[in-house]
Amino acid sequence: MPKTKKQHSKDSDDEYAPGPSSQAPSTQTHSTQAEKAAANMDPDDLEKRFHDLVQYLLIMDQKKLPIKKLDINKHILKENRGAFPVLMKKAGDALLEVFGIELVQLEDRLKGTYILVNRVDTDTEDLENQDRQTGQEFTPVEWPEEDDAKTGLLMVILSLIFMNGQVMLDSYMWHTLKKLGIDTDFNHEVFGDAKKLITQEFYRQGYVEYTRQQNSDPPVFEFRWGQRAKQEISRKNCLDFVSQLYGREPEKWTSQYQAVLDEGEVVATTSQE
Repeated sequence: MPKTKKQHSKDSDDEYAPGPSSQAPSTQTHSTQAEKAAANMDPDDLEKRFHDLVQYLLIMDQKKLPIKKLDINKHILKENRGAFPVLMKKAGDALLEVFGIELVQLEDRLKGTYILVNRVDTDTEDLENQDRQTGQEFTPVEWPEEDDAKTGLLMVILSLIFMNGQVMLDSYMWHTLKKLGIDTDFNHEVFGDAKKLITQEFYRQGYVEYTRQQNSDPPVFEFRWGQRAKQEISRKNCLDFVSQLYGREPEKWTSQYQAVLDEGEVVATTSQE
């Protein structure tokens, strides 16, 4: 997966970790109730639930599906679900401090679900500097072939959407992918049903939004970036990817280059020394 965005999300989860300025009286009452529920728990049980919650979040995130609050309460907190905000705050703080992973709550159609977003800069040069400073050795993740291919396809999909002005008709998406050797009318040797992979799996994971244009008849569908993509992927990654693919300087893509500058990121050049 490309390097994730380093900015922190602006989620305002009233049930997780609301900022002081956003706390309405009802939220304060809810937080107080959660704190009371946590205080009434046996300290050993509270610690066990906390460790179980962190482990559960890490394991469930491997599926790249948003993690539901309902499932957390059902499988981990159970009768202690009243302490949900306290334990989620504690787990979120631990994940960020220990692993550099941020616990983010999603909104809109994915409201009530969470994802984990890696906020650690994984540039090779930075890792080498960190190696020298800490004496630690970092081993690259060995991706299964299929997952690695899916990651590459996802980057292509998100880049196409970005380069097309943040929205892309599905008919144009299928046409473009066909030119890249992925005919969505037939099973692909690696992806299988590529259309199903994109419109269902990537959609459920929160990487893309796939919606019907209002009042379109016959139905016309379009793609946009999903909430997970906005958290994990920067537009800079996409512009760099496309620029390298076409062997063009990023500045040649005028509107996209400006969008990246507006995002506050530095774009790499394609020139080789």
